[in-house]
Amino acid sequence: MTIVANALIELAERKESEREIFEKAKELLAQIILPKKITRQVIEKYMRKAMQIHAWYHLDKIDRLLLILTRRLPRVKSPVLKSVLYKIFLKIELFTTRGKALFYGIILSMQNTMHKLCDLLKNVSRLLTIGLFYLNNPITYRIYG
Repeated sequence: MTIVANALIELAERKESEREIFEKAKELLAQIILPKKITRQVIEKYMRKAMQIHAWYHLDKIDRLLLILTRRLPRVKSPVLKSVLYKIFLKIELFTTRGKALFYGIILSMQNTMHKLCDLLKNVSRLLTIGLFYLNNPITYRIYG
């Protein structure tokens, strides 16, 4: 029974570490790709983008409603509302090819040391290239690292 228990513990730790890697990669992607200020024009741009790439219907109803209501504001000042809107914008960006490519580029770069990652974060085009190479591989060849 201890072999099974050890295997289950190892599997749970691996899933937890993957979740942490994904969350860290999303944070880094948000720093790279999302705008610093949220204005009416930014919200409307993301609404149009979500409708054009058909991500609008994949968003939760609450997220869609929040975007509709906040597009009337001239500028978002509340830190809580900003963080919620950044999460929605990140969901929309992850539906685009550029967003997916950057996301996978960050994940693949995280396999290297953190020192190299800091250098790569400054070079967004390199991250985009790494991510596009990953996305263009057949699904059976998509292995991190």
